[in-house]
Amino acid sequence: MTPKEINDLKKLHNQYQEEGQKVYALVMDLHEKCMNLQKEIQEAEGDDYDPIPLIFGAGFWIDPDL
Repeated sequence: MTPKEINDLKKLHNQYQEEGQKVYALVMDLHEKCMNLQKEIQEAEGDDYDPIPLIFGAGFWIDPDL
């Protein structure tokens, strides 16, 4: 590889790294929002709150009639 080719790879790496940092920040923000919503739902539902689907990534069941 030429020095330019290596330099171009380093530039691309740095671009991907910067993009990854932005994605990570977004994921952390979404995670915090989801956790806050889960807490609010759990407080509202009390004993009816079922976290099992969330553990497996299925999300909440949504009543289509509401």
